[in-house]
Amino acid sequence: MARFTRQISAMEVRATQKNRVRYSSKHIKHLPSCTITEFDLKDYSPLGFRLIQELEDIDPDDYMHSICNDETLNKLSSGKIGNVFLVSNDDRFLIKILRKSEIKVILETLPGYYRHIHNHRSSLFSRIYGAHVVKPVGGVKTYFAVMSNMLHSKVFMNKLYDLKGSPKGRTNKKIELRNNTVFKDIDFDFCFYVDPLARQRIIKQTKLDCDLLEEQGIMDYSLLVGLQVKESSSQGSVNGVNPVYGSFTPPCSLKSDSTNSLKTALNSPDSSFTTFYSCPPSRESVESENSMTSNSTSSETNLINRQSKLATLSDLFVNSCSSTNFGMKIPARARREKRAAGEEEEWYDVVLYLGIVDTFQDYGMKKRIEHCYKTIQHNSNSISTVHPKIYSSRFQEFVSNIFLPREDGDLSL
Repeated sequence: MARFTRQISAMEVRATQKNRVRYSSKHIKHLPSCTITEFDLKDYSPLGFRLIQELEDIDPDDYMHSICNDETLNKLSSGKIGNVFLVSNDDRFLIKILRKSEIKVILETLPGYYRHIHNHRSSLFSRIYGAHVVKPVGGVKTYFAVMSNMLHSKVFMNKLYDLKGSPKGRTNKKIELRNNTVFKDIDFDFCFYVDPLARQRIIKQTKLDCDLLEEQGIMDYSLLVGLQVKESSSQGSVNGVNPVYGSFTPPCSLKSDSTNSLKTALNSPDSSFTTFYSCPPSRESVESENSMTSNSTSSETNLINRQSKLATLSDLFVNSCSSTNFGMKIPARARREKRAAGEEEEWYDVVLYLGIVDTFQDYGMKKRIEHCYKTIQHNSNSISTVHPKIYSSRFQEFVSNIFLPREDGDLSL
């Protein structure tokens, strides 16, 4: 029986809700005299985004307390478009400052986006939980979106990449996130050998996600790849990455203790439909919640049993009804390409964190003009500003080229 999907109406997309956020010495101790204490906050399509929050078991009150923290609103009010990522104090949400035109794109695509992530729970899309504009009293407006945070503070990333599948112009204006540099395509020199089922699922889900973006006229999105190298004392670090195997080790000989990396993450809080119209929280009132909890079901235990690994992996990678974020904690062998003549290849035992991000840019007049200008300087196939259909095709090809299947049938991870 087909699952019924609640539709977001055009009226719900256009709806807004205004809030006044105030802070005082009662809420914040030792408040600096220059600190802004009053903000106007507007929520775009509150009912529409409430459905997404419900889908991910996020309580609306908890959500508002997280983003209405005094430090967060002050940082947002002084941030720069595109180059600022903020993480909520409770570590649950990633916040990005956007242009008004990008907020418009989010709202225009919201009905289709919600329908997609409802029907494809293992979508690689970074979940968008809200679109807002904040204005300090007497100040200027700042537009921002709130997304799922795949980079929790408890997860150390050795490398973090923002990849579009095009090397042109992808080294300038590097972004810092949690004191880590987010590298881009021209810095990327890895390919990943993963379980064939995992690769099949990655490629299939990427196609489903890209088909939606192509249909909605979206381009210039990225694959965010977090690379966590498993601990090893066999060799020292190389450029911030700790190698665990030498070049003589074939990609098929992944150690069995990698099964520990197959633990999945679940969002813990239950949903609520309480309407939240104002939020004067203090730092003490913003309760930190750990949304990364270990799934200790029997299927994990069975992963240790070699005879049951095929079924368990199939459940993990194919179950589209699960609320588990598919792109989290994918075990892989990483091969680093030779960077100079005479150097040997480097192999690493890694855990990957994947997500499709920055789905805010349509192929409007500005991007069409940019495309014409860049094609004069570069080959049109090498630039990121291309028609959504071309962008989707190139992005999928890029993903299929960097994720490779292990060459044996051994399921021991």
